[in-house]
Amino acid sequence: MLLPRFLLLLSALATLPARAEEARVPVTDPPSWVEPTRVDAERPLREQDAVSGLHVLLSEEQVRVSPELTERFVRQVRRVVSSRGVETGSQLEVKFSNTHERLRLHGVWRIRDGVRTQLLRAEDVKVIQQEERLDMGIYSDERTALVFLQDVRAGDLLDESWTVEELHPLFRGHHLDAISLADETPVAHFVHRLLVPVDLKLHFKTHGAAAAEPVVREVGGLREYRWERKDVPTFTGEDGVPDDLAVWPHVQVSSFQSWEEVATWGLALQDGLEGSPELTALADSWRSLPTEEARFLAAVRFVQDEVRYLGIELGPNTHQPHAPGQVLSQRFGDCKDKALLLATLLRPLGIPAHVALVNSRRRGGVASELPSPYAFNHAIVRAQVAGRTEWVDATMTHQRGRLGARGPLPYAQALVLAPGTTALEPIPLTPPEGPELDAHYVLSVKDDGTGTLAVTQRYTRTQADRARSWLANLSAEQLTTRSRDRRRALFPKLEPDGTPRVQDDADTNTVTLEEHYTLTDAWASGALAVAVTQLSEELVLPRRTEGRVLPVEVPYPTHVRVRWEVHADSLLNVAPEEKTVEGPASRMELSVVPGFGGFTYQVEYRSLADRVAPDALARHVEAVKEMSSHLGISFRAPAGVVSSASTSDDPRLSRNTSLAISGVFLVVVGALVLGIPRRLRQFMHERKARRAAPLRPVRHLREREQGAAVMIVESLDQADQRIRAERCSCGGTFERVPDALQLRHTGSDGRSITVLRVRCTSCSAPQFLSFDVRPN
Repeated sequence: MLLPRFLLLLSALATLPARAEEARVPVTDPPSWVEPTRVDAERPLREQDAVSGLHVLLSEEQVRVSPELTERFVRQVRRVVSSRGVETGSQLEVKFSNTHERLRLHGVWRIRDGVRTQLLRAEDVKVIQQEERLDMGIYSDERTALVFLQDVRAGDLLDESWTVEELHPLFRGHHLDAISLADETPVAHFVHRLLVPVDLKLHFKTHGAAAAEPVVREVGGLREYRWERKDVPTFTGEDGVPDDLAVWPHVQVSSFQSWEEVATWGLALQDGLEGSPELTALADSWRSLPTEEARFLAAVRFVQDEVRYLGIELGPNTHQPHAPGQVLSQRFGDCKDKALLLATLLRPLGIPAHVALVNSRRRGGVASELPSPYAFNHAIVRAQVAGRTEWVDATMTHQRGRLGARGPLPYAQALVLAPGTTALEPIPLTPPEGPELDAHYVLSVKDDGTGTLAVTQRYTRTQADRARSWLANLSAEQLTTRSRDRRRALFPKLEPDGTPRVQDDADTNTVTLEEHYTLTDAWASGALAVAVTQLSEELVLPRRTEGRVLPVEVPYPTHVRVRWEVHADSLLNVAPEEKTVEGPASRMELSVVPGFGGFTYQVEYRSLADRVAPDALARHVEAVKEMSSHLGISFRAPAGVVSSASTSDDPRLSRNTSLAISGVFLVVVGALVLGIPRRLRQFMHERKARRAAPLRPVRHLREREQGAAVMIVESLDQADQRIRAERCSCGGTFERVPDALQLRHTGSDGRSITVLRVRCTSCSAPQFLSFDVRPN
């Protein structure tokens, strides 16, 4: 996989202009405009300051903005307090773009016993190219200046500084930034100083913290903004927070005045980007399709599936797309390249289409940010098709479905790059009408342990797109193996009966996966279990649930239904159950229906909202835990069933077996002598007469919830006494069914009811008795 990607990258880079020389990093003095900041080297060390082995005494940035470039001076002063600090603090790493940034190192000074020593030498600076996002299909020519420091010891003070000069051609005259107000380690002194031309109007907004207002003054014809904080603690956020909430404390800076200005800026980047004769011919080839919908889907599927995702993001192309003709010719591009190509193909077909900017992580959170191109990290397309507004992510692959059957995009808010755009536009996220994942299991198992398992899983909308994508990456053998291994978690001795069958209905966007298996020695452990594994991610709780101030995210929209049909030769000991669990953001309906020779077990889950507020979290946790406790049923082997694993392979009868046969023979002879057959016929005649009498009605859960048949007891031991006191319609007494499941539910009057399964000792008729257990 790596070699083809590497060759593809080489072919792409061959079209780039050659650089005169590789990046070299000079060692210079700090810029003259930098204002020195005093460091309190004698500040006492607290226990919480040394968690990383380094005590950060100063974290400083000074930024100067001019029409030509932006200069960013960085300085950090850290004390090495342990051997761990020696390991993490003995090297300097500075990342920069080789296309539009210049790095100047100023020095790394070591202060030991009052002596200040320069550790940085120009010949020691190594510039490496790591390209950390290459696995994501993005090449940006990012470099890292790396210096390994010599002779660093615990107790040393390290003072490091450098300047990065940014000359991005698309942002001249603008300033965009995010000023971090916290770090992963405590900071004794935090400083951010910003110098801009007086006529540059800036907007500031604090996220994830109380408003942080800068101190403003005029310095040498420039306006200075200064943020300064002391004893900044480590930021420890809460897990499970919705992505659209800005949690990390920072100040957003933007010189854009409105979303309209951002849209105008983005639209101007597309000016002059031409198509090609190949592009025109391709669009013309779809004109003969019968409907506008068919033409739209043909263009979408071509760009999604035939143009690979690969971003060459150098210089202006960090934000400006490549020409659609070039993207079509090379058959690759990143999100903005593919989005513009799709829009360019749709317009000649009479379908209005425009590129739209979204944030794949913050999603709807962009609405709370200042207008800025930095608010977005992804590009999609908005098209008007057959009277509908369609949102298309051109980077998706294997997406199918006619209009109305396609999976919705989860980005919530978009800035459409079209004339007249003045604000963000919402992207609706409609919940599914039915389950997006509908799984049906049919398990048939005989008393001898042999059986079959048939699995049918039906995926629609977004779930169908995901299933289609991962199925496309598996061979038939891999699919068979992975499916088998997944089923063996419940049935260890299971073998596939052929290759799983895949049916794909592209129009309705439905993928159906069918699997068939044979089972042997199913009762080897003395019991079986069926489970709902499809809800493992939906029912995950955050690590911290108490004392939270932020909401908890819930996967939305989610609709899953799982149904098990279990068939057996003998009666299985499974109690009936019907239950609905509903929390602030989710709902689960459960039913267990026993029958002769088996039962059905169904779970249906829906998410009702995408988050849970802190004041409703306790109810959410309680509901999720209760839902999790109902995601499976275990049941013992029928009475008299013996696993083949416990039987002997020796065909000869053992001594114990011979004695048992002899004993049975003597019992039969004795019964004939005593006239037991006659007495047995008399007993059966009397039993038949009793059965002819009106039966005692079987009480059901709905009747018991009215409270008429609920018995109040102090403990379950006392319940056993009440059970023995009850009488069956045949006149017999009751006993509890061994190992039967106990059902607990809340009655309509709010009482906690325990339901026990019992049976008549005479006629074996099943009954269900309810108890309100109230310990003294």
